[in-house]
Amino acid sequence: MAKLTQLLSLFGLREIEMKLYETLFYGKEMGASELAKQTNISRTSVYDLIKRLKDEGLVTESQKNGVAFYSIQPPEKLQLLLAEKEKGILLAKSGLSLLQTDYLKQTKTAKPKLQMFEGKQELQQMMKDLLLYRDITVCALWPIETINRLLTAEFMAEFHKKRAEKNIALNVIWPAGQLLETKKYSFLKDATQKRQARVAPAGVDFSLGYSIYSNTVRFISSSRENFGFLVESAELSAMMKSQWEIVWKLSKPVK
Repeated sequence: MAKLTQLLSLFGLREIEMKLYETLFYGKEMGASELAKQTNISRTSVYDLIKRLKDEGLVTESQKNGVAFYSIQPPEKLQLLLAEKEKGILLAKSGLSLLQTDYLKQTKTAKPKLQMFEGKQELQQMMKDLLLYRDITVCALWPIETINRLLTAEFMAEFHKKRAEKNIALNVIWPAGQLLETKKYSFLKDATQKRQARVAPAGVDFSLGYSIYSNTVRFISSSRENFGFLVESAELSAMMKSQWEIVWKLSKPVK
């Protein structure tokens, strides 16, 4: 039941705890023995899991002839619990705003930050830095064949799907020699992915790619060198953006 799972995920429940709750949801009131039988979970574990559900306010306990029985809280109670969580999130957001103000004060004179990454998994993690943002535009000079081979097309397809979900637009320049790659993968032609693509002028080829967003420039090398780095620097970002715009104007839109 997708909606039930979505609701329970807000309480940070593990899959096994969700399974126990779902059993109670459909089975009404139950004792530990019956729950253990229905879920194929040991009775000892059931008691531990039930305690977590009770602590979260999702399950209530009653006694009948000295035996404990458990049932889920009614929807009205869950609504109150969610309201409390919403209140906590609003307070956390308020606190985050104050932290952000303090952070900006401390970093006004800070030196540029540099992070290095090596190997496929680290480079994939580096790519995900972009997904911390939303509602921005990325400018990229991107060797698609090289990157798909390095990070895998499956990863890049999922990455671009998540990028579009966060309303992150992409203006990208591809090398003419790698355009055949766009015909292999549907995600490179997906009109819902907020992508404007252009082909670099003849003779402009590259195996190292970069992306510019916020005050960050992300570089990624060829599969032969297999490394990348992120630089957080307003000055570098502005300089790279100016150079990128020159190439963008000289490049032709992908048909």
